[in-house]
Amino acid sequence: MHRKTALVPRCSFQIDLIDNTATTTASISADLGEKMMSMTAEDIFDITCTKRQSLSLTHVHEMLSNKVFAIQLRKSSWASSNTTHATLSILSYTEKQHTPQITTDRTSKKIKPLEISEVQVMATTTAVGSSDGPPKFKPPTPSKKV
Repeated sequence: MHRKTALVPRCSFQIDLIDNTATTTASISADLGEKMMSMTAEDIFDITCTKRQSLSLTHVHEMLSNKVFAIQLRKSSWASSNTTHATLSILSYTEKQHTPQITTDRTSKKIKPLEISEVQVMATTTAVGSSDGPPKFKPPTPSKKV
């Protein structure tokens, strides 16, 4: 007996979250990722699969480089072969007003550290695939900004 399954196209983006202590990678859904990057999954598919061109994220990096976001994350973890794996997923985000702290005392070197939820976001990779299989394409990953 064979069962037919309809494949549902899925899209997610991998994004580097950067604060003043570290960088980590999180997944973001198509809707949130498209909104953040001002680029649709259909546009990405057209560039990489239809036109067979490399996906340049330079404009996305420039657009996001000085922005600060408050991000709600979900951590998922699972174990296999004595190893625990964990992933982070972005559930929601809001852009925060980035106001540098101004000090009039020249000897003062204190700078307000970023809160854990305040991060800069940089798109690094993109993948589109079905929920039951490997991604259909994976454009090249641009170099990470450290």
